[in-house]
Amino acid sequence: MASQEQLDDSEWEEVQSINGYALFMGYLSMAVRGMGFVSMLGKKDFWSLTIITLVQTAGVFDVFLNEKLSYVGKSFYGLAGTVSAMVFRDEFISWKQILVAYVFLGVQLLVIAVVLCPLAALYLFGLLITAGLSLWRLIQRDYGQSGGDASAHLAPALNVLYSLALFQGVLFCYRFASRFAAKRLAGEVAGNYGFPKEDHKGRASVMDYLRQTRVGCDKDPSFARGRNLVTFAFALMKPESTSPDDFASGVRILDKLLQKELQKGHALLIRQLVGSASSSQVMHKLLQTLRSTGPHNMDVRENAARIVAHLAEEIRLASFPHGIWCISSLLEMTSTSEQQDDDSAPTAYYRSLMVQGLVILHKLAADEHNRRIISSAQGLLSKAMAPVRADLLHRIDHKAWSEIVAASLQLMSRLVTAPGETGAKLRSQVLNNKDAINTVEKILKCDECNEELCILAIKILTQLPMAADASSLEKFTNLLVAIFTNKTKDTSMRKMAGEALAMLSDQGESNATIIFKASDTIVKDLTEMLLQDDEMKRGCTISAAEILENLYIRYTKEDDHLKKLTEAMKDVLPKLLREILLLIPSKQPEKAEKETDGGKLSSQNADIESQRSVASNDKQNENVSEQNIVDRKLYAALLSLSVTIFEKLITDHEDLAELADTIAPGQDPAFIFARMLKEMVQRNREPTANCLRILKITTRMTISLINLEGGCNGEDLVESLMQSLSNASKAMLELEGIMVVCSSDHSATKPVCILSSLVKEAHDLLEKRKQAQNMGATPALSIETS
Repeated sequence: MASQEQLDDSEWEEVQSINGYALFMGYLSMAVRGMGFVSMLGKKDFWSLTIITLVQTAGVFDVFLNEKLSYVGKSFYGLAGTVSAMVFRDEFISWKQILVAYVFLGVQLLVIAVVLCPLAALYLFGLLITAGLSLWRLIQRDYGQSGGDASAHLAPALNVLYSLALFQGVLFCYRFASRFAAKRLAGEVAGNYGFPKEDHKGRASVMDYLRQTRVGCDKDPSFARGRNLVTFAFALMKPESTSPDDFASGVRILDKLLQKELQKGHALLIRQLVGSASSSQVMHKLLQTLRSTGPHNMDVRENAARIVAHLAEEIRLASFPHGIWCISSLLEMTSTSEQQDDDSAPTAYYRSLMVQGLVILHKLAADEHNRRIISSAQGLLSKAMAPVRADLLHRIDHKAWSEIVAASLQLMSRLVTAPGETGAKLRSQVLNNKDAINTVEKILKCDECNEELCILAIKILTQLPMAADASSLEKFTNLLVAIFTNKTKDTSMRKMAGEALAMLSDQGESNATIIFKASDTIVKDLTEMLLQDDEMKRGCTISAAEILENLYIRYTKEDDHLKKLTEAMKDVLPKLLREILLLIPSKQPEKAEKETDGGKLSSQNADIESQRSVASNDKQNENVSEQNIVDRKLYAALLSLSVTIFEKLITDHEDLAELADTIAPGQDPAFIFARMLKEMVQRNREPTANCLRILKITTRMTISLINLEGGCNGEDLVESLMQSLSNASKAMLELEGIMVVCSSDHSATKPVCILSSLVKEAHDLLEKRKQAQNMGATPALSIETS
């Protein structure tokens, strides 16, 4: 993160306009001060220069006239207080005391008239008086007789002196007139930052910034350096600033700057100053402001809530022991004494606070330590889910409550996707709130609920089966199947439902049974998704392939479900292989591959033109381009399913020949599959996760080919394939090492899941096969693969 000193704020509105104005006024003040000096000559000139000297020494240039006038007014109040304190000291006032008071007051007024009033006039209007005297003397020019060496230069000296004093007065008048532009200038800046004309407090805050900057520049023009509305607001909010009004002004300014965001640097600087660990006291004050029983009014509390919501990622709740309860108070409908008399407060005000509170909790929940505190805070999740639990959408109004319900769902979706023990605890807490879950299910069935709400609802429901009991698991699974197989549903919703089903289907035979029972046509629906052409549904195709693969591996009961699944797999295998031949991925630049984790792939191999033609006819698409594009992740999913089916169904060379004849009649099976596998290896050697997965799947199929009963023809092709696999494995060593270390899946560290181990296994199997063939016998080999 850039430091505050490195941040360029020269283009900011307040820096260009207000700081520039204050700097100009500061230099103008320097020019006014620079014009003053004293000489004493002659009789008339003595008094003129005495007055000028008095004005010069009064320090009239260091404060503004409005401040002087206020000081004069305060002096009269002080006079009245002095008289009262000296005369009326007793509880009962006699006529003698009244007489003394009048006498004393007369004396005081005489002193004021003779001494104080002239001095006040000089103090307030000194430069105007000196300019008038100078003009009078320059017009009259009766400087007396000038004779001799002592007075030879008297007239020129006085001309210069009075001219400078006159010029000083002119500059003062010009500077005074320039002050009237300050209010308009501050108003323009305030308007550009989103303070409307009716927001008098907001515009007054900007005017205070201008006034303070101008006063500072009067004393030192360098005062404007590094000064802007953010630093000004931050200074007002510091703990040493005890004025509630100052704090409210600072909060008001920061909130507007974050909302308007005219310059990106505003948010960055606010994050540096307020969100940094060194400014924890400022954040502590902001959190305390969120309390419903705090001293601040509604506007300040709402402004502070928006600031905290913007900076919530920087907050570590452990550093603020009572911070979670301050945030929790945003979710309550408790009124302060000031708010109780305002009937207009509850609706918009409380809804805004609740939204900000939910946004804050959502951002806080991104951190594991914060999640622990949130999960342990008694009653907090119940408050956070209240808008969903109360079913405000369907019981009251969709339009009015969509924002707050969406914020609540957003928080719930983050909590249920949290990893580890804390995540499991949070999922259980959400699942146990039956009313909230019922509302989430209603959202998916409601035609009035918008797409955002539906997507959030499906995000939540796809995570809850992991924490559900048997009955709830079946209920959720049925709902996921219904969404995933419904072609009229939104694609993003179907994709999330498919990902959840893929995860469930990989967790045992009982889950596979539930999926089968959820729909009589589930196998048919899934196989139809495999070869669909709509690229917008690519995620659905990937999930369908993963679900079918998991079902085919996990489900072992000899019943109609297994029978339908096996028949479907027999039928789909040649179609998948034709699709794979059609979509053999081309090698992509490493940079693009890393950015997309798969990138775009195209088939360029002239040796499989005949297979392309066959596949094109079967798909009733005679214009398949050689540049057919597909994502590597989709390719890996289809390839993995194909290899899983291949391992189970293709048990000898006759099965292989039959399959090859189905794909490309009249072609040598060894040529078709060995060539295809080698091409996949050559096209997926980039060090990326998806390429690594494709190479592992390719090696699995290579092992199946070598391990077929009856031997595998085309040894030269297989030898060439093994050499390519060996070279690719070496290129993947560093990537796989990093992935193994960082993986949370301990099964990924097993040797059978390591590419180099798989390649070695294939190589050893091929050597045994060759030795057995040389001896005239083929041993029965069984290699465990993953």
